[in-house]
Amino acid sequence: MKACKKPGVFFFIVLLTAVILLAAFAQSCSKKPAKSPAKPSENEKQESLNLKKLQNSVDNLVKEFEKEYLKRQAPPPKPPTQAKPPESEQKQGEQSKSQSSQQGKEQQGGQKSQGQQGGQGQSGQSPEPDWAKFEKEITQIHTQWNSFQPEAVKNGAALEMVDAFSSKLNELTITLTRKELYHGLLAANDLYEKTVSFEKLFKTKSPPDAKKVLCNLRNAAYRALAGEDAEAEKAINDALGVWETVKPQIKDIATVSKVEYSLKELGQAIKERDPNLIKIKAQIAEKNMQDAIKSIEMSQGTVP
Repeated sequence: MKACKKPGVFFFIVLLTAVILLAAFAQSCSKKPAKSPAKPSENEKQESLNLKKLQNSVDNLVKEFEKEYLKRQAPPPKPPTQAKPPESEQKQGEQSKSQSSQQGKEQQGGQKSQGQQGGQGQSGQSPEPDWAKFEKEITQIHTQWNSFQPEAVKNGAALEMVDAFSSKLNELTITLTRKELYHGLLAANDLYEKTVSFEKLFKTKSPPDAKKVLCNLRNAAYRALAGEDAEAEKAINDALGVWETVKPQIKDIATVSKVEYSLKELGQAIKERDPNLIKIKAQIAEKNMQDAIKSIEMSQGTVP
């Protein structure tokens, strides 16, 4: 009788061992490291207030640099000199001038000093830019970048993107020390384009490529005014190339046509090499592109 029971005991032991092994295997599987969380989908992305502040500050700086640059490269035409007054009026003017000559001598020193500090001066050149104001604005950008940088990394910004922005911001800052208006303008515009690259990590009201068109058309105008024809032509071609990816997202056909014609006309103005023509066509193209961005936002229901 005892011999008959042995096979049953052996089978029970084998079965129990198998159960224990399966339980151990299941437990080991449950201890495997969890997969890294997937990147948020387009619908899960959130807007970044820090990025918006940073981008607005850089854009304002670009326009401040641009205003100073245009004063030098494309100043408004001077009004024609007035015709010589009749002899009778000329004599009256000389008498009046003689009567006030003493007052003029007393005030001349102060007026001359003021003119050299705030006006164009004797040489007719534009006054120096307000470098202290530029420094204040760039300091603010450094502070905003410090706040946004951790958020950018958290949302998937590659190290190369972060380093590129930091390097360009440092380059921009150094132009203050050297008082290089043109290089500061280019660096500020490049920095704005780098803020646009960060937009792809967040939810935005308009496609980032729309703002890249702005960066390229500005770059084309700035370089054309500096006589860098080859670089200007490349920049306007880049603007037209990026525009091809943006225009299908604009429902208003009239807006599309205005942007397209204005970009082409800016390209033609660059070939003409006339400073005021380039300035005017660039301003029209930028205004049209800003309108196109608003049109996209409205069509998506993001603007009330």
